[in-house]
Amino acid sequence: MRVYSPCVALGLSVALLTACNTDPRDDIENTEQLGQVGYRTGNEDLDNAPGSMSGERGSIKIAEVLWSGSVDNDGNWDKTDVFIELRNESNRPINMSGWYIILEGGIDQTWRIPQYEGRIDVGQQLLVAAKNTGCFPDADVVIDGLRFSYGDPLRLTLRDADERLMEPIGSRSQPPFGGGYDYVDSRSMERINLMFGGYGTEPHVWHYYTDAPVDVPNNDRIAENCRRHTLASPGRPNSPDYSGAYASGSFE
Repeated sequence: MRVYSPCVALGLSVALLTACNTDPRDDIENTEQLGQVGYRTGNEDLDNAPGSMSGERGSIKIAEVLWSGSVDNDGNWDKTDVFIELRNESNRPINMSGWYIILEGGIDQTWRIPQYEGRIDVGQQLLVAAKNTGCFPDADVVIDGLRFSYGDPLRLTLRDADERLMEPIGSRSQPPFGGGYDYVDSRSMERINLMFGGYGTEPHVWHYYTDAPVDVPNNDRIAENCRRHTLASPGRPNSPDYSGAYASGSFE
């Protein structure tokens, strides 16, 4: 795992990560003017160029967001210790290096996922954290500068490296659909695994993390000194939803 500063350009051979005043999409526009970028054909040598993989709309979902920060076992709240979890729902392993995460609402900002090794298997999750020095030391990638405005409207849009829309979640005008800090525990906003449908912009698709029993622990990627009060499932299947919506949905 590598940690990147948001304002550092790492050279032509490595994907650029920017999260400052300059929009990262300017890099693509400037390169296109030089005639050096073409859209993916799907026939690239993916093993030799793992960062060049693109996606199809809906193939990668934003599955969980901890926007409210972490709380260690001593009750210390760190609102800067946040993460986003992406789940691969396509039919092939995929590398999300260079993809865009766009935040609108209380804060308007764009980040790019830094280059990382390997690919995320079908049904597996990519854990994108703001830092690896807090409650999430085993994040797959770290974006220095990833942040949320506590409790303000939260709209996240995921685009691949070619800027194809994968999906939006949340709302530009409504508070987050789940999660929060109650002065004791911090809970993530988790996506319900609907059988059909379930757009990320619909409030009923999201719920607070629940501590209902599960067969396999889903909080093992939280540091042990944070598991008492940081209630989330980073990089693991989401917790059950009390409403029973796991098997609900429609064909519409």
